[in-house]
Amino acid sequence: MAVQRSFPDRFLWGAATAAHQVEGGLTNNDWWRFEQEGHIRGGDSAAVACDHYNRFREDFAELRRLGHNCHRLSIEWSRIEPAPGEFDEREIRHYRDVLGELREQGMAPMVTLHHFTSPLWFADRGGWAAAGAPEAFLPFVRKVAEQLGDLVAMWCTLNEPNVYAVQGWGLGDFPPGRKGDLRGLARVLSNFREAHVACYRELHRLTPEVPVGLAFNKWLLLPANPAHRRDRLAAGAAQALMDRWPAGGRKLERIIDAPADYIGLNHYGGQLVAFDPTRPGTQFTRRFNPPGVPVSDFDWPLVPGWMRQVLDELKPRGLPIYITEQGIAAVDDTLRQKFLLDVLEQVWLAINEDGADVRGYFHWTSMDNFEWAHGYSMKFGLLEVDRATLERRRRPSAELYARIARSNSLPSAEEP
Repeated sequence: MAVQRSFPDRFLWGAATAAHQVEGGLTNNDWWRFEQEGHIRGGDSAAVACDHYNRFREDFAELRRLGHNCHRLSIEWSRIEPAPGEFDEREIRHYRDVLGELREQGMAPMVTLHHFTSPLWFADRGGWAAAGAPEAFLPFVRKVAEQLGDLVAMWCTLNEPNVYAVQGWGLGDFPPGRKGDLRGLARVLSNFREAHVACYRELHRLTPEVPVGLAFNKWLLLPANPAHRRDRLAAGAAQALMDRWPAGGRKLERIIDAPADYIGLNHYGGQLVAFDPTRPGTQFTRRFNPPGVPVSDFDWPLVPGWMRQVLDELKPRGLPIYITEQGIAAVDDTLRQKFLLDVLEQVWLAINEDGADVRGYFHWTSMDNFEWAHGYSMKFGLLEVDRATLERRRRPSAELYARIARSNSLPSAEEP
């Protein structure tokens, strides 16, 4: 007899989005300027994106029909506070409509307060690398909590602070486009930590019943040859740097150890790390994909078992875990379906065999959208979006995910 692979009662099944990637009409933030400067593949722009700003009711209705009972979204700072200390009541009413519609559709909203975009006035002051950045962020957070907090199920203060800092100040692929600015990168992470701690306290003061956390990106770095001590040390050092932020003086703290009521996990993959004495500019390491493993369109290796490994690593923290993002860029939806099933099986195993307290899964993403510097070239959506008409069409993976969400279980081996 086949084992019924059910998930815990009240498990959350949904998708995740970010305002700039789906809404359209955002011309007052640093990403808009970055686009105008020609940094996006193919000259793409998020001027229209998916027009979700105007179509959110239809989009949420479709997700509800697909069995989703939650949704993760971001509130766009540049809409709420277009100038320092000035708040746009019309935009606040818009987001009340958005969150109210989610509630009406029976979906619990997880609200992200910073998902890679900042107002131009903030960026012009030096952005997250500048002194006073956390203090400049707090008035927006307070306003959102006061005006929208009664509709929020969970707060997510920051999205992937480690990725944001590395991409913006290390690699230059995000605004402000700086490369190799390690001091700036460290200041960004330090300010992010200070901002998260302040937000955690303030959100608990204003909305004491709403859990607060952040979305942490875990890119797994493993020794190429576990039997080689130098490979183990190289991989461990690289992982430690990726997973930590400054906590005063020379002290580094794991991002997941920051004050939080839950752990938000974004996990897309990882790489193997080998010690290489000929590469001083890369901390004497060489990173590469496991040989023979299928890859996404981003060339990220697809290793489902890594999800279970990461969840087991997070278990000792003793907090509930929500998988706040996971998915693949793939034009080939058959690949997406297989990976989705394989990853969710690993989540099920982590819960049922390892005792991981996983309470929800947010697929990245609900529909094809503006994938930052890659524009519209990367397809992550359960729903395909026609760029000419913006028509949404269900992919087979959307139907598969719907079956899982509605039944709160994985299909049996006998099901097609």
